[in-house]
Amino acid sequence: MLNRDAYESAFARFSETLPAATIAPRRAALQRFLDTGLPGKGLEAWKYTDLSPLGAEAVAAPSVRGRPETPLPQFPSLHTRCWVNGRAPDVDAQAGPVETPSGEHAHDGLADLNAAFSLPGIDLRLDDGASLDAPLHALFVTEPQGDGEMVHLRHRIALGEGASATVVVHELGRGDAPRWSTHLLDIELARGARLRLVRLQDESAGTRGWFEARAAVHGDASLDVTQVDLGGGIVRNDWRPRLLGPGADVVLRGLMAPVGRTHVDSQFLTEHAAAHGRSRQWFRGLAWDRAQGIFNGKVVVRPGAQKTDSEQRIANLLLSPRARINAKPELEIYADDVKCAHGATFGRLDPAALFYLRSRGVDEATARALLIHGFAEAVLQHLEPAELRKAVVARLLERIGNEIDPEVLA
Repeated sequence: MLNRDAYESAFARFSETLPAATIAPRRAALQRFLDTGLPGKGLEAWKYTDLSPLGAEAVAAPSVRGRPETPLPQFPSLHTRCWVNGRAPDVDAQAGPVETPSGEHAHDGLADLNAAFSLPGIDLRLDDGASLDAPLHALFVTEPQGDGEMVHLRHRIALGEGASATVVVHELGRGDAPRWSTHLLDIELARGARLRLVRLQDESAGTRGWFEARAAVHGDASLDVTQVDLGGGIVRNDWRPRLLGPGADVVLRGLMAPVGRTHVDSQFLTEHAAAHGRSRQWFRGLAWDRAQGIFNGKVVVRPGAQKTDSEQRIANLLLSPRARINAKPELEIYADDVKCAHGATFGRLDPAALFYLRSRGVDEATARALLIHGFAEAVLQHLEPAELRKAVVARLLERIGNEIDPEVLA
């Protein structure tokens, strides 16, 4: 049962900070959310991730904070902008007019929840032929002051013809308080544009998070995504790129490494709507303790999208007896001149490989760490710059419980 009073009370407090003209459309979005509710097992796409029980919990508007209390990660080669509890301290980021959710979403109720409470996040627009002087590091820190605080952000990246950019989306949680977090990202890449996007999700165990990215990739444009999930409590990721012109290219990579009782659900849906498109979905999953991971990768080839070249490769390691990973690649093809392949594997660490390393004088803990890192390296090697990759490798080694110098592996 959805706690309607809690959401309405949170909106009443949140609306005190809004321009008067924006309140009515946001209130309408809230009403649609209250009517729809949160997704549950009755929906095929959400059968592993039932959010409906969370609707009964208390929620609150985000606390306003200027600067985070604890030191933040530093990457000198990146241009860092920081949001704390949804607000950027370095700019006047007042919540403005809400854009009514359009097009297909993973769940309309969640999209309306985001629309009702959204704050301005990344807004990157480049003219034809332009490029960023340095990669943008968009750091989103949550430090709630009480249980149930919500942070909802709306982002947009639009690159003109031949423009190029590298963006790092970094979500970092502090403290153990339960919280709600949603991010909705819209990407528009004109002909020949190039976007490299890294998403690092390292939220706290109390986070219930939904991240959705929708991308329109036009002719000869390229979208290259590397996503790493290291934290969170209940996490759902939805990537929905559409290849809209000849020569469009989309690569989606993912690595998840949940521990404890963390639940991570990643859904990749790539749609080929034009001929001569190329797409790749490469995913690696690790799971410890009683964690659960889900990956569903789907490629849809529309009528007329001839000469499509698509490949899906999914591999998973179960590192504890009670850890679970559900993974499924899917192809839905409506054209007859395409090249599409998919595959999925599951397993544990190879005893023969462990024995080989032990026979060479490597202790068991280090041998396990080397093999796990080698498995994850298929995704980690695409993290740039090197200082970011070293930080992620250090976090992964922390999770493995080994003191190998990350400088050696990164």
